[in-house]
Amino acid sequence: MLVGAVLAPGGAPAHAAQQQTWSPRSSYTSTDNGDGTYSVPLLRSDVPDISVERVPAAENDEGRDVYYMISTTMHLSPGAPIMKSYDLVNWDIVNYVFDRASIGDSYSLRNGQNSYGQGQWASSLRYHDGMFYVAFNTNNLGGAYLYRTDDIENGAWQRTALGRGLHDPSLFFDVDGTPYIFYGSGGTSAVRLNADLTAIEHNYPNIFTAADYAGQPFIGGLFEGAQFYYIDGYYYAVIITWPSGQGRQVVMFRSTELLGRYTSAGGVNTYVARGVLNSNGFAQGSLVPIATAAGGIDWHGMFFRDTFPIGRIPALIPATWSDGWPVFGSNGVVPVGGVFDKPIRLRPAEETFQRQQSIVASDDFANDAPHKAYQDEQWTIPDPPPTGEAPTEAEIAPNGSRLDMAWQWNHAPDNRYWSLTDRDGWLRLSTGKVVTGGYVYTKLSNRAELAWFEEARNTLSQRTFGPRQSAETRMDISAMRDGDVAGIAAYNRGFSYAAVKRVDGVSTLGVVNRGQPFAVDLDQATLESFLPGSTVPLGDATEVHLKADLDFASSTGQLWTTFHYSFDGLTWAQLGSRVGPQTLDGSLAHFMGHRVGLFNYATQHTGGHVDFDHYLLSDVLTAQGRPLDTSALDDAIAHAATLREADHPADAWAAMRAALDDAVTARAGQFGTQNQIDAPERALSYQLARLGALRLDTPRLVSVSASSRCLAKKVQLVVELAGVAPSRVTGAVTSPYGSKEYGVVPAASKVRTFPTGTASMPSGAVTVTATARVDGTAVTATVTVPYDAQTCQ
Repeated sequence: MLVGAVLAPGGAPAHAAQQQTWSPRSSYTSTDNGDGTYSVPLLRSDVPDISVERVPAAENDEGRDVYYMISTTMHLSPGAPIMKSYDLVNWDIVNYVFDRASIGDSYSLRNGQNSYGQGQWASSLRYHDGMFYVAFNTNNLGGAYLYRTDDIENGAWQRTALGRGLHDPSLFFDVDGTPYIFYGSGGTSAVRLNADLTAIEHNYPNIFTAADYAGQPFIGGLFEGAQFYYIDGYYYAVIITWPSGQGRQVVMFRSTELLGRYTSAGGVNTYVARGVLNSNGFAQGSLVPIATAAGGIDWHGMFFRDTFPIGRIPALIPATWSDGWPVFGSNGVVPVGGVFDKPIRLRPAEETFQRQQSIVASDDFANDAPHKAYQDEQWTIPDPPPTGEAPTEAEIAPNGSRLDMAWQWNHAPDNRYWSLTDRDGWLRLSTGKVVTGGYVYTKLSNRAELAWFEEARNTLSQRTFGPRQSAETRMDISAMRDGDVAGIAAYNRGFSYAAVKRVDGVSTLGVVNRGQPFAVDLDQATLESFLPGSTVPLGDATEVHLKADLDFASSTGQLWTTFHYSFDGLTWAQLGSRVGPQTLDGSLAHFMGHRVGLFNYATQHTGGHVDFDHYLLSDVLTAQGRPLDTSALDDAIAHAATLREADHPADAWAAMRAALDDAVTARAGQFGTQNQIDAPERALSYQLARLGALRLDTPRLVSVSASSRCLAKKVQLVVELAGVAPSRVTGAVTSPYGSKEYGVVPAASKVRTFPTGTASMPSGAVTVTATARVDGTAVTATVTVPYDAQTCQ
């Protein structure tokens, strides 16, 4: 086993900071303007029902306040994403609460069942006594669940079924630590949990209801989504309402008694209500505590706004408090696109890095995403039913493939029929079942039928982002079978896709568009037939490049999509006319924003597969007519050339070098789309910004690794030293088996070998000293590097 360390001197002079001229733009889902301000709404993507929790600096290992946020993902898998931020403006996904919410039929698109618009709803995220808790309700999967972990970013979550439904739950720990869950629609009720949060102990129905505030202009319609807080002696509830003839708005309730009428004299309602935000539909969400320089706490709001077909998008909204009540925004006004000062400022280099955080991502399908504990989730397989499909171990067991956390499956995947390992650098989607046309929306009273595309399992998707998005992929279609349909989609209940269909051995490319109104009974083959004028015979071609351009900006509330194709990735043609409009489905059958999906389904036979080479994002559409622009890529490559390896941690430097190699290779070739430029630029800019945030106060001198090998059945201890200082490094390596001097120049390496003379070597350590001149000054450092035991047979 190889063990390594890096020598950095104590008290060495810092390398003179180079003038910062490189300034990358913010990520696709960041509205950070880079000047200390941000725009609302945040993220430009579907992140509804948010719950935000702060972990104070004194209670984490990072020495600064850390924020986590959770959202609703309904029928998607993995689900309940955990997002992280240091400034409440820029967020990235660091974990999921579960891989799959259930292994039953409805979450797995089996036996005619589905969870469209159902599944996991409105989570509540809380941190208490070193433990993180998530409570959420499911409309069709057995009611409410409570999950817990002591490591929110990397730990496994323990699941507890609460045995009943709790609509829009809000987990709350009272000042004495007693746990409650508040919930309800039309009124707010509560349950008290037992001390270890494994069961409901007591019920408190209708602590207050909408009827208690009859005549108030801010009460009416919706009355749900309550989240509870304790601030300066008052209990506050934050609720979304939607009075007739008005927009969605935020109403707050406060009381000195948490349980209101259950503990008050005479059993009267003690909660006083006030409308606190009625501006452009910003509504349901969280209060967010922000530490002030004076040691106090300011409370902002994080409320989402309906922005379909993108989805429900959150906004961080400042508040001014007076007499214990907030006024949000600028005197109660929050313009769409409004600009506010960031409430938390970081070091300039750290702010540059945070602006690169994103909840969408290009992907080369290299299977290099980090392993997460949710991927090892354990399930007990039930006895199979007498007829129909049944869950199996192989369907659920991890298959050795790890996707970027921006990806989610449309319902729980069947892990037998997708892979990142069958072909290096490609995503393989295989057909494991044939669509039937026999699925219906179990959520809808009219039992409307699903399209084949909606029935298909293992559709892999990401959020869309506005106002414009382009997604490009390359498909190997050589292993498709007759009746197979595979491509790229912009989808919800209404969907548009470009796909290859194989019929009688002939492959044809075309466009499908399903718009409103939605029929109850479907002829799926007719519904998903290619639009006239959109078809291209593919002949003997085995590969095709597809690009989906999504335009949310042409008309408010509408999505128009234009598809393009190419056989070489360089010369592109439009595939038919732009299609749409896709708009909000009033039935809320899916109840989420449109997503971009990669898919492959069978209408006749199983056993075919399609390979996807990459997924490349851009915010530039072909229809905009812009020339290809490499300036940001060129600037990033040029900036990388100004950096010095010795000034940065070894692992961060290696990650940057890998992204730089990819960018340089891409730049040396030809480009056919802006996507092909932007994907490597975004990846490199992320790594460069990360380097800037992690820049060492003093430079590294030498990188050291210690390992062992067997020679003639005797163990040899091997120490490798790589020079990373800007000048020659000299020093000595001391081990239990002797001491040897070394000298190594920059970017070179030396090996020092120590024969042990025995067949068995216990674990131990070597001590390495290093001296070099850094910025004209001689500096010295010492490090101890461990090594593992070894036995030679």
